[in-house]
Order: sequence, then structure tokens, then C-alpha cells
Amino acid sequence: MSRDAADRWAGRWVVDDTLEWDELSWWALGLLYGIDLRVGPVEPYVHDDTQVRGWLEELRRRRAG
Repeated sequence: MSRDAADRWAGRWVVDDTLEWDELSWWALGLLYGIDLRVGPVEPYVHDDTQVRGWLEELRRRRAG
């Protein structure tokens, strides 16, 4: 999934104030919403691939409990 697609998917859920999320889901949605932000129009992403991989590892650790 592209960063743009992930951002749009997460954004759909973040802005829906009729839903309630558990802490872990809200944390993950917060990371994905904005994942496609860049420093400038042709600049790199604000969050690089290494940081995103770290988020995934953290999500897995948190889910494992």
C-alpha cells in the first residue's frame, strides 16, 4: 500500500467521531494519518522508511502484550 493510500485510509477513521478506538488502534491510526507528509513538494517524507519500520515493530510488540 502506498503512503498516500495509508494516509487516506487512516484519515477516514480518525475523522469519524462516531467511533471509539482502543488505545493501541488510536496510536496506530495516529501514525498512519499523515504518513505521506513531505518536508517540501519534492523533498523526502517527514518520516523515513526506517522510522516507519520501527513503528511496525513497536505495534507488533504492543499487540503481543
